[in-house]
Amino acid sequence: MMNGKKLYIVVFLLFGLAVSAFSQNTVSLDTGLKNCVKYFEGRLPKGTKLAVLNLSSASPSLAEYVIEEIIGSFVNSNTLTIVERGMDLALLQQEMNYQFSGEVSDETMLSIGRKLGAQAIVSGSINLTGEVFRLRIRTVDVESAVIQGQFNTNIVRDRYLVSLYNSDISPAASGTTQSPQQGNSAPVREPVQPGSGGGRVRLPDYLLN
Repeated sequence: MMNGKKLYIVVFLLFGLAVSAFSQNTVSLDTGLKNCVKYFEGRLPKGTKLAVLNLSSASPSLAEYVIEEIIGSFVNSNTLTIVERGMDLALLQQEMNYQFSGEVSDETMLSIGRKLGAQAIVSGSINLTGEVFRLRIRTVDVESAVIQGQFNTNIVRDRYLVSLYNSDISPAASGTTQSPQQGNSAPVREPVQPGSGGGRVRLPDYLLN
């Protein structure tokens, strides 16, 4: 009986330590990006010009928001420089037909980085993994195509990030439910934006007629 109690206490303590370690490794987006900037400040030469180009995600809305937050964090760096995302980048995006929040080849990003005058490009991904958002950010040297470093962190699943994520994800994928339709009303048609991604499903034509 005593051995059973001791085993229970050991298991309880181990569980508590695991929960504590998980909590310490999960941070807010703001804290995660501050840690990210510090990481790259320690790895990249002072004055390196960076172009933040792409963040792949199941949710384009979440990706675009986090891209802007990444840019804002790097702008406040004392040692790194961010290349302005202006008309030149918009024209290149249109010319090369790619989305900032979609899958983009390394060759395409390196080519865009050179045209923008950047020395390194910043890319990565953010997706919901269990109870946290997993954020991965890396920099690649434009000339050598060498990965200079990759920063990984778990981001707290706060309400705003979840709302952005769910805005592009189907109810089945996001774990939410819709109330059943009343009567025999037809399903609501929602236009599908080209290149929107995010797991949105288009109904077959025979259901829309």
